[in-house]
Amino acid sequence: MRWRTMPRGARIAVIGAASAALLAAAGLVAWRVLGPAEVVTPARKAYPEPVIPAPGPIGALISAPLILDDRIRVFADERQVWADAPPDVKYERSALWSLRRWPAQLIGVVTVGGADPVVVSSWSDGALVGTDPRTGEVAWQVAAEPLGDEYAGRRTGAATLYQPPGLFTADGAVVVAGPQHVTAYDPATGGQRWQVAAPAASCRGADLTATGQYLVHDTCAGTVRRVDTASGRALPDLGSGITAVDPVSCVVGHSRCPGVRLTGRSGVQGFLLDGADALPSPALSAAGTVLTGGTAASAPDPSAVTRLDGRDPRTGEHRWTWQPPAGSTTPPPRILATGPDRILLLAPDQTLIAISAESGKELSRTSLVLSFEPTTPYTIAETNTSGRYLVLVRTVPGIPPTAPDADYYWSPRPVLLAAS
Repeated sequence: MRWRTMPRGARIAVIGAASAALLAAAGLVAWRVLGPAEVVTPARKAYPEPVIPAPGPIGALISAPLILDDRIRVFADERQVWADAPPDVKYERSALWSLRRWPAQLIGVVTVGGADPVVVSSWSDGALVGTDPRTGEVAWQVAAEPLGDEYAGRRTGAATLYQPPGLFTADGAVVVAGPQHVTAYDPATGGQRWQVAAPAASCRGADLTATGQYLVHDTCAGTVRRVDTASGRALPDLGSGITAVDPVSCVVGHSRCPGVRLTGRSGVQGFLLDGADALPSPALSAAGTVLTGGTAASAPDPSAVTRLDGRDPRTGEHRWTWQPPAGSTTPPPRILATGPDRILLLAPDQTLIAISAESGKELSRTSLVLSFEPTTPYTIAETNTSGRYLVLVRTVPGIPPTAPDADYYWSPRPVLLAAS
């Protein structure tokens, strides 16, 4: 029957049915696009073997990586955490695996390596997700306190990976320091280990973890509260009249820091954080002193090192002295970072110098200049080390962090990946 010859009632019924079908289809599309979703893209390749790089520049990346066990690189974006491999390629590669969530935004990421590795991501809806980096599958997911409202990693994701707010790792625990509670989770299962009340927001200063403890500056009491990360029991407070807390040589962000400097009424005091202990360490009290491989290394001027001294952090006993080679024309370097067994210095001409923490001997000296990049100077906004790997996030000198990304970052690929 032709449309024009159909009874009016039949035509109305057909139009109604078609309209209902179109509305249903539109609703389905809207739900798929806008509705809550979690998309897991697992790995289709075997977990890569570790890659130990040779000293020198490796490449320039758009995004900043966390390198896990020398095997994979983990990246962050507004609604996604993903990985690629191997870690020593000069550009990003196709994702090995990824986790994408909507409409939540990514707040922070930490990694735990070893025999049972996990990548833990914190989201704006409070979800805490543990991803098995070997497969890309979600190993566990729990409801935790939200640690932020929106993604703060900008173009590179560096702040989300290198300074994740309220998210820490310690020996055998992932610690979430939320607005109301400080909670420790088992990194293998996501099970809650313990929970204690957090200091009031108005009294809460810098916080950090060491191998076996969580520390937080109570600004109202002027002291540093400590919690044993294995049991959740309170440990003796540190200091009185404390006005500033300076974590020393943390592995990532404020996680697994081997030492801390406290400024208070009695001046500056250094402490060696060993398990649940906090041992006085005069060798750590000088500004700019770093701690790695059981050695505290300091220079009269950390920004222009002409002499670097290594000392026992417990006794202060002098162990070694490093000085630039006689007749060296390299401008004085600055203390940049530490690796597991070395101190890294960076000269103004982008020469990277690695010094053995055990002996003070120079391990390597390499230029970080990539032949295909501009030679204009840059400022380093973020630094991260993992094993032999070094990541530098480069920005334009004199440009404030509030500037748009296009003006703030040194180049379209502002992340320098190198090795020491």
